[in-house]
Amino acid sequence: MSKSILGRSIKRFGQDREKTRRVPFGLGAAPGTPGAAEKCLRCSFGNIPVIEEVVWTIPLPLTTEEANATFGDTVNLLSGSSSVPGVASIDSTFLINGILQTDILSQGIGCHVFHEPMSFSTIGNAFVAPATTVAPPPSPDVFTQNDLLHAAMGPTVAVDGSNFSPADFEWGVAAWRAGWNFINAYQFQWKTSQRELVLNELAADVSYFGSFADAEASGTSEVPIIEFVATVNATYRSKGSATIFLPVNFRRVGSITAAAPGAVNTGIFHPTRDFDLAPVTWGGLRWQGYGCRGQMYRPIESPCFLERGIPIGMLFVVQDAVHQASMLEALTINNEPLGTNISPDTNFSCTTQTGASTMLEQTLDAAPTNTPQQVNVCREVFKGGILKVAIKIKGWEMPGGWKAYCSTNLPQIMASSQAAA
Repeated sequence: MSKSILGRSIKRFGQDREKTRRVPFGLGAAPGTPGAAEKCLRCSFGNIPVIEEVVWTIPLPLTTEEANATFGDTVNLLSGSSSVPGVASIDSTFLINGILQTDILSQGIGCHVFHEPMSFSTIGNAFVAPATTVAPPPSPDVFTQNDLLHAAMGPTVAVDGSNFSPADFEWGVAAWRAGWNFINAYQFQWKTSQRELVLNELAADVSYFGSFADAEASGTSEVPIIEFVATVNATYRSKGSATIFLPVNFRRVGSITAAAPGAVNTGIFHPTRDFDLAPVTWGGLRWQGYGCRGQMYRPIESPCFLERGIPIGMLFVVQDAVHQASMLEALTINNEPLGTNISPDTNFSCTTQTGASTMLEQTLDAAPTNTPQQVNVCREVFKGGILKVAIKIKGWEMPGGWKAYCSTNLPQIMASSQAAA
């Protein structure tokens, strides 16, 4: 993947898209053709075309500023803005996002959430991102405070560990958590006319999660982690991260104590490629909102006439602070409110206790000695993956002739919207 694309926003609106075939009201028949209007109104919901849609593509992680700006108390996918913080790509059928060019008779909406179809995790270490090309330090599976103090990882690693710390790498998992908490954190509200409420339901009840967890689609395998690590490190650099992730390439097998005088304890390591591959799960969340009745779209009980030129009022409004906080933690680069370097408990320091009889390790010397060891219990978490959120409108384009005909002969469908039962 080109590193330059990671920090670049891409917007594709209706004028840049391939022309979508849209079926007009009346199925192409002239206004007033007997039975044409009735065929549209009685058409199977699954056969009603998608008139307009907008899709956000969100590569994780986001900075705290991006997450708070985009996923605050309201989320508006149909805003007129062509640049949304943290959203790398906006794909929209609208020429002007959220503004219809033609009248439509809407019969349903789709609130779709898609995420990485795969997930895996592995261990490694965080290292301060170098400004120029350098040889990376060794990255062991585990190290002790003695290993740091006595420069077991070489001269580029500070003896106090200020530029080198244990880290965990996850791909896809944060996108799943962010998506699931998103639909449980927000209420989906659809307002037309002068704030006339068509829908006001929990987003989870009207949302469709793209399913990758069907029996024929899910499974397990292994993937090489290096390409994902390179992508995440490039993303973290573009977000101004101070550190990057180093995969494990050495295993610690023990330690030795140098011969007196001035004996020091330092670790013994051997090279390894055991961590080149990580077990990956293909699959994920499967969720269809109860209001969708087992479909990808939420029908509305009364067709809703939407006039061209008037903004479409579809918003996600926060209603659960707990899910919103969990969503932001999954989205953000610094795992707010937990912070970048995560401790198991707020009142724990990052290193274990020390003492002459605390956690003794028997050295590998010809005459072994028992040496106390300390390890770092804090972790930096690196995350990657893509989250996609979309709103789609199902209905019929209403050309001028059909609009005039229905105004006279079918006034019940022209009475704008009615609140869903």
